[in-house]
Amino acid sequence: MQAWDGAGPTHVGPFRVVGVLGRGGMGRVLLAVGPDGQFAAVKQVHAELARDEGFRARFRREVEASGKVSGTHTAPVIDADPEAETPWLASRFVAGPALSRALDVGGPLPEPAVRRLAVGLAHALADVHGAGLIHRDLKPSNVLLAEDGVRVIDFGIVRAVGDQTRITHTGMLIGSPSFMSPEQALGQELTPASDVFSLGATLVAACTGRVPFGGGGAVPKVLLDVVHAEPDLDGVPAALRGIVERCLAKDPAARPAPWELLDLLGRVPSAGAAWPEPVLRLIAEQRAEIAGLVTVPVPPPVPAPDPDPPVDPPPVARRRWNPYLVAAVVAVVVAAATGLTAAGRHFVWLAYSSAVPESVPTPGGTPLGQVADKYRPQRMTCEQLWSGMTVPAVLGKPTGQGLAEHNGGWAGPGNVCVWRTGGGDEVLVSWRVFVSRSGGKTGAEQAKSAYEDGYRRGETRRDGSLGFAEEGLWRQKGRGAGENCVLTARDVNQVVSVSVSGADYPPGRCEALTRKFGKNAMEAIPR
Repeated sequence: MQAWDGAGPTHVGPFRVVGVLGRGGMGRVLLAVGPDGQFAAVKQVHAELARDEGFRARFRREVEASGKVSGTHTAPVIDADPEAETPWLASRFVAGPALSRALDVGGPLPEPAVRRLAVGLAHALADVHGAGLIHRDLKPSNVLLAEDGVRVIDFGIVRAVGDQTRITHTGMLIGSPSFMSPEQALGQELTPASDVFSLGATLVAACTGRVPFGGGGAVPKVLLDVVHAEPDLDGVPAALRGIVERCLAKDPAARPAPWELLDLLGRVPSAGAAWPEPVLRLIAEQRAEIAGLVTVPVPPPVPAPDPDPPVDPPPVARRRWNPYLVAAVVAVVVAAATGLTAAGRHFVWLAYSSAVPESVPTPGGTPLGQVADKYRPQRMTCEQLWSGMTVPAVLGKPTGQGLAEHNGGWAGPGNVCVWRTGGGDEVLVSWRVFVSRSGGKTGAEQAKSAYEDGYRRGETRRDGSLGFAEEGLWRQKGRGAGENCVLTARDVNQVVSVSVSGADYPPGRCEALTRKFGKNAMEAIPR
């Protein structure tokens, strides 16, 4: 949470803004005070997205859907204006960290807390499904741990049961890969059972601190594992394992309904604290931060200027310091001098990152909005891709789902090819071609946006010397299990990603192979 920096209007509708709860690719969530004096969480989308009719239609659906859902395990919507120049939605503010934040700070939850979490999620899904809706994006960051229980939030991609209307750009991946159901990953029609699969994946994360599929690595690998692999349940308590396994069944019909889950879980004891001490500490810290935001004294008014000011010599030019940069630097110095908790250091890093944004380099002298497409859309199997490449014989032929037509995004787990050796080494290649839209963004603009999604400050290194692409991002020791080198390369309207894993290609010795596969794949894709 950050204090309001004044970057924008001080009010959204009738709500007075006092802080920033979070920011993301779709917009930001503001802490505000309503006319009744109660706190609200106000979601405000980015101005450029508001001009996208597809996105605005999606936001209208979120407003409509959120108003239908009631119950103690969701945050009620209290006001909204989807037709505003910058659309917004306000829900009752719930004090408590997201489950994802709680896991980052305190580690996996103990079994009693996971059981309480599961009961709360089952109740929430019963409310959602009872309203004739499917959430479609249940995950730890959309689950709040409040003092009195669980709240499910963010109905941004919710759908009415049986309504499969597409309001997003063709091929766009909607949802969070690590928590998707197999049918969602494949782009098939969804039922409420899809949310139950996501619930099971969320419980695995709560028990272990890990996702059950793909090790949190490259998106194509995660999607393939969701569809075909068995979940990693190491660390899930024995008393919960059978329930989680049923939720993660590949066949939607084999998963229990929310009311069946409640029967399987039984009653949760009411005695004792709802959450472990680290979570309660996060709740207390959040309440203290909020109290500080609303009790900051109002600065005194600036006095009126003297009507006859004395004439002074011209002042010496001085450097004007960015006040947010100064605040961030001071915070870092204080952190170094006094020693903050891990949560405090994380907050300082967020403050510094917000105050000192990094520039986003774009190779070439021509604006991307004027660059013509270089690569063309075409269906291509993994074997066709492999036939145009030169790869080490030990890797043999690839397997995978490289059948999807290039249309500006993922089509299920398509456009993924995997080479494996008998010794366990693996090379994964995925690719996307983005096509210019009439009256919309060029393919190069779309590719640049997707490419930058892979950038992580402090984790990735930019490389403009690849030769076969305009720019590249390197991430050594990737997030997935065993990922030793990860390269994402963009060339005009094409994005190719390569990850290399295995004992024979450790960090320091995997870069050449990664570069070779990236070059071969980029050159094999039709122009």
